[in-house]
Amino acid sequence: MVGHLEEMVACFASSLIGRRNDSVFYDSDLWQQVQESTRFVPRSQAETDASLKQIVVYAIVKCGKSYLAYRRTPRGQEERLKSKHSIGIGGHVNARDLEQRALVGSKDKPEFLLKAVWREIEEEISLEARPLKPPILVCFINDDSNEVGKVHFGTVWILEVDEPKVALRREAGIGELRFMQPHELTGEKEKFESWSQLLIDRMERLEARG
Repeated sequence: MVGHLEEMVACFASSLIGRRNDSVFYDSDLWQQVQESTRFVPRSQAETDASLKQIVVYAIVKCGKSYLAYRRTPRGQEERLKSKHSIGIGGHVNARDLEQRALVGSKDKPEFLLKAVWREIEEEISLEARPLKPPILVCFINDDSNEVGKVHFGTVWILEVDEPKVALRREAGIGELRFMQPHELTGEKEKFESWSQLLIDRMERLEARG
């Protein structure tokens, strides 16, 4: 389409990650390097270039000891994840998230990523509960075992709310919202997309950092 502007997504060189034994981890030194080297490239390029990792915000909504879970519907943009269940709400960090501030921020809470977290939450669900505090960065996901994971790097955030009250947005690719206890998530783990499965296996780590 003439005049169409392609989405520009935040990326960094996948070589920064090196070889890791754990797909879910937290590394403050790596995180600093990622922030310093982030650049924006066309999404179509990033999706097929394994030398780049696209930064994805993956926000988990938590109430007490329960976590919000949902099923991705056919309306979702990511073909490879449709109909999968998830505990993470999110997507790419793009140029819109830099409109009010340059690409800088604190070591743990860079403002461009926090803006992306809130944008994704507002686009995907209607949050009817009150946040108890700002989203907290708890860990990263790097999983090269599948085609989606090879070109994406997950930044996992926890948003704690005072009540289990959320609603669907009709236009979003999300369905079947419900809050689930850790043991329930474990029992239904096979229904979930790979990133959520990795996090379900490490709920104790999320609890500790959250």
